[in-house]
Amino acid sequence: MKIIVYCKYFNFKNPLDKPKIETFVVNVPQIPKIGETIVVERISPQKQFVIIFEYIVTAVQFNASRESVDSADAQVSAFLNHCWEGTSNFKITNFLEQ
Repeated sequence: MKIIVYCKYFNFKNPLDKPKIETFVVNVPQIPKIGETIVVERISPQKQFVIIFEYIVTAVQFNASRESVDSADAQVSAFLNHCWEGTSNFKITNFLEQ
């Protein structure tokens, strides 16, 4: 299943700054529920290690009409709960856990 994830970030150095919103698409085995965790890996810009991001789902909107084959099955709002680094030979796929 393809989902679009919307994640809002705040600037902790200046909390009065306008929050930034990151949007990305991930493929997951099932559409997550509120409170579930989405774990996403990304390669660092230098491609020396992977960065693993853990997001907590706060809202889910199902896409009732599929306008095209490439459209997402759902849109998800989430917040970043944790991130950490791994080495380039550390491999993880997108998964859900509760």
